Amino acid sequence: MIANERKIAGALLAVIVFLIVFGSLYPFSFSLAGAGPLERLGELPQAGTTRSDVAANVLLYLPLGTCLAWLLAARHGSTLAVLGATLIAAGLSFAIEFAQLYETRRVASLADFACNTAGAFLGGGLALAIARTRRRLHISHFAGFLRHPVAAAIFFSWIGYRLSPFALVFDTAEWAASVAPFADGGWPAPGDVLVHLVAWLTIRFLAGSLSPVRATVLVVGAMGTVIAGRILFSGLGLESAEVAGMAAALVLARPFARLARPRAAALLATALLALIAWHGLAPFDFQIAQDRFALLPFGESLTQYRAANLADMFRRCFMNGALVWLLFQTGLSAITATAVGAGVVFGIELLQTWLPGQTAEITDPLLAVCAGGLIAIFEREGDP
Repeated sequence: MIANERKIAGALLAVIVFLIVFGSLYPFSFSLAGAGPLERLGELPQAGTTRSDVAANVLLYLPLGTCLAWLLAARHGSTLAVLGATLIAAGLSFAIEFAQLYETRRVASLADFACNTAGAFLGGGLALAIARTRRRLHISHFAGFLRHPVAAAIFFSWIGYRLSPFALVFDTAEWAASVAPFADGGWPAPGDVLVHLVAWLTIRFLAGSLSPVRATVLVVGAMGTVIAGRILFSGLGLESAEVAGMAAALVLARPFARLARPRAAALLATALLALIAWHGLAPFDFQIAQDRFALLPFGESLTQYRAANLADMFRRCFMNGALVWLLFQTGLSAITATAVGAGVVFGIELLQTWLPGQTAEITDPLLAVCAGGLIAIFEREGDP
């Protein structure tokens, strides 16, 4: 690992730890009244969990384990790196769960600790798989995913957004109800179709890096997974706008493939940025009085738990991560792509302070910066 990668990984690790601690203990409303430490520890196994909590906790600690193992592997070897990363993350998770026993608005859970530890372990294994694949790309069946882990994460973020909170049901009546919006919805709104079209064209572009030979097969498989999940998972539904966007993306995929890769990336980045701006600034009814700018990442998610929070996290990760990654694919350096992407997103957030009904916060710019840091560590300029 070169020195520059270690510095970037260290800085990214600091950001991840800060976000985990801050997000897990906010609003820091602690109380020492009541039972003692040992009695409180006995409460840990009593708290339950949900499927969305399991997914969120695993995903929260996955990048922590990845960065820790990446930093430890150079000095301590692969096995000790994964073990060390898992133990450090487990220690952090246990400390946070214990602190949550004193936080009046948080619920500590042994299940959360187990999921966090599992996420760190998976992240450590992922970091080492990436490193090994770089040395032995010709013998790996997953070379594209491991050679471009940021692209893979963005690819799966959209799928996660469309399928979360991953609550599989075995009820044919509910499956039929999930298909009803598609069957009875009529013609979809062009704006909704455009959102899905841009997203799936971006996914097709990502697939070109993940599996150049079978990119279309990979995208069709992802589409099939989303369609099946929208039917089989509780609380979701098949949307005509989404299916139309998928079909349009498959039709336009071949013309896009004929374009030079930097030009195609520039077109998609422009379209994605337009969607981010539209989503963030509509209906453009600016007011004279300026509202506050929230410096708390995921402020609404932290103050009010909702099942939709996980889907919102996946959507934000996809939009901001894909924007920076596409800018990087145009030929910009990782630093320049991050500065441009995060800067534009930050500008949109600032404009939201003059828009009633919008919440201006630091979350999206921070996600863009994190995506740029991961790109600088794991991606290679000039790689297809």
